[in-house]
Amino acid sequence: MCGLLKAARRPLTDEWKHFDLDADGWKVLEMLTGRLERHLNFEHLKRDQLRAELRNAVRSYRSSASGKRPGLKEYATQILDGLAQTPMRRVVYLGVRHLKLAHTTVVGDVRFLRLSEDADLAESFAWFRDLAPEMVCEVEATGGTDALVLERARKTAERALALVRQQILFGFMAKIYLDQVMFGLDGKYTWREGADLARAGWWRDPTPIPMDLTELATTEWRSALDGLSADYLAVALGLREWIDACADWLDVAARSDRWPIIIPATFSAMEAILIPEKARLKAAVVTVRSVAIHIAVGESFSNPGKVMAGYQLRNDLVHGTPTSDVLDTKATEFAEFTRQWAFDVFRYYLRLAKAINADGIAAVIGHLDSGPCEDACTWLEEHGGIAVVAEYRDALRPRNEQVVGTAA
Repeated sequence: MCGLLKAARRPLTDEWKHFDLDADGWKVLEMLTGRLERHLNFEHLKRDQLRAELRNAVRSYRSSASGKRPGLKEYATQILDGLAQTPMRRVVYLGVRHLKLAHTTVVGDVRFLRLSEDADLAESFAWFRDLAPEMVCEVEATGGTDALVLERARKTAERALALVRQQILFGFMAKIYLDQVMFGLDGKYTWREGADLARAGWWRDPTPIPMDLTELATTEWRSALDGLSADYLAVALGLREWIDACADWLDVAARSDRWPIIIPATFSAMEAILIPEKARLKAAVVTVRSVAIHIAVGESFSNPGKVMAGYQLRNDLVHGTPTSDVLDTKATEFAEFTRQWAFDVFRYYLRLAKAINADGIAAVIGHLDSGPCEDACTWLEEHGGIAVVAEYRDALRPRNEQVVGTAA
């Protein structure tokens, strides 16, 4: 914060006066915003709110006469104390279905409790009547918002259930069937603050919502569905298995609300139709070819930088790299972006395959690499994507050339 205020002291050229800070000052502002948004005492504020508040502090500091400005540390403390908020610390109780354990069983950071043994908990869930869970898991969680507290409790509970699942799968001599380990959270929860228990509620609706599209579907939606179906049916048999693999992965992403599942699934879907060869540097290949798909059918495309960032997050998830520094709210929003982006690539891919009468995946990829990918590379080079283009070209070089190039 002191560094930001020092930047606020610097005189600005006419070019930067409108922005309150010079280029280096904005780098400090973005860095500080990123650090604060990951801090428990500030996570009740969204990134845009934090940045706006910090920028207002800069304006206020700049507007003070030089001789009357408060000290750096004093003013920085005043601003940060004004924005900070003590995070909530709650004991959360999440309903569990299809699993019974002894009352007060402890697994990891979770304690399993049976409602029949705890009158207060039973009363909290009583309004569910026959739908009330028999067992809950008790988790202590901290966060700046209700949603963050609940999400962190959910993560901790599901990790404990994962441990139970592994012990069941491999801890008995008898054969364990898949149906025996399909237990999980049932979507019901309550929490305790001090001595008081809140009335239980849903953190999500885990039951399917019936969809009657006989009358709800618009003419435009039905026309789009008909077009998607027609393009799918037009796919040549030599290409169908790749298309079906992509659709299967898209379905995995569509049926989950967890970003650690959605993001790897969507990129697996894209690899199925965009990388048939054993390519290195797959992130660049997926990025360039996904942009090329849009160009080939005359459609606008999403920010390629987000695709590259998404692939890196996918790599971390697939390779077991810890992602504790990833904000759940940001990752969840990003997961929605990847689902929409992947579906757009899929449907435009079908449209392109139909237009060029592709008899197999090699025909589609050959068409992309021979023209639209070059257009995509030109656009990327003009908009700061030189490194992406270099990786894409390197990935497509024959392996013997890659080895020679590396040795050289």
